[in-house]
Amino acid sequence: MPAPETTHESMRHYYRGRVFESTGELDIAIEEYRKAVDLGADYADIHNSLGRTYAKKGSFTEAKQEFEKALNINPHYLDAQRNLTELETRLFIKSRQEQEVTEGQKRITEEKEQPKITVARKVKRTHTRIFTTKNIIGAILVLGLLLIISLTVILSKGKIDTFISPSENISSILADKEAVWLADWFRQEIYKCEVVKGDMVVRRTYRLSSVPMGLVIAKGYLWTLDSWSKRINRHIFDDELTITAKFGVPGSNPSAICMDGSNLWTTDSVTHKIYKHAIDSELSVIATFDNPAARAIGFFFDGKYYWTIDGDKDMIYKHRNDIKLSIVRNYKMDLASKKISGIFIDRKYVWLAFEGEKQIIRYPREKFLKS
Repeated sequence: MPAPETTHESMRHYYRGRVFESTGELDIAIEEYRKAVDLGADYADIHNSLGRTYAKKGSFTEAKQEFEKALNINPHYLDAQRNLTELETRLFIKSRQEQEVTEGQKRITEEKEQPKITVARKVKRTHTRIFTTKNIIGAILVLGLLLIISLTVILSKGKIDTFISPSENISSILADKEAVWLADWFRQEIYKCEVVKGDMVVRRTYRLSSVPMGLVIAKGYLWTLDSWSKRINRHIFDDELTITAKFGVPGSNPSAICMDGSNLWTTDSVTHKIYKHAIDSELSVIATFDNPAARAIGFFFDGKYYWTIDGDKDMIYKHRNDIKLSIVRNYKMDLASKKISGIFIDRKYVWLAFEGEKQIIRYPREKFLKS
């Protein structure tokens, strides 16, 4: 795992590269992107940005290599796929144009060596060549455009988005209409982010004295679950996310927190219980349920169903909203030996962070949840 100061430095170079690219200082932008990669930020987003900058500069070979690197890291990266297709189309058109120019020059040379050809025939042949060249270029442009449109339509269905994360130690994710909130247990920080044009931009960083393992927004407050001190903290939305109240938890190893609009819920990975709390002065436990997860790392409500995530078995359990919290269905996650560090499920997406990776991956829910 890269040292925190190394990853911070690499991301500084990445964001500097974005600034210089936007101002047209392409050589400096390329240098900054390169430094970010050299310092450990070997991510698809950065290679795509580097390829885009090379393309703007006219260095098409280098641009193609960077787009291919981005797709090697993330084969579902739509922006890199589109950029590579556009670049290859442009290179093909350029090659055809150069070929037509070469053939035209060759014909002119041949005509000079054949003085008996009449002016009328020369004009006719010249017009024919121009017409043919325009037709070929036009056809290539149309085919290239159709290919790009078709690729975009196909890939946008069930598109998987990958965002650069401000940390490789994300312990909790919360996405609402206004922001994406990320908790970092190691640095004891919370990041308020926003997705802007395919990038996850950090709008605010809050430093905490607690260790945030889970977070929810409820009743005008931010609530964090501190597994180390075994308590729930209630924060107000000021410059420091000041704690205004602290509550104990019923279990010995609290692992997840959830808000369903009326009640708070917590899970415990030792007692293997799910607790339903009233939002009162004590966060009183008003119901207890058996937890099917060996190690619950997430518990969510999407407006209709509850969801439990098992970090040991890589399973997701879908619960009916009834008095028994009955299990409706199980889903097995295919994570390719990766370890989930943070997860969030809403009505449209499944958001994932993995241990040691500075990425947030957003899957369409119907694509991710396969039994």
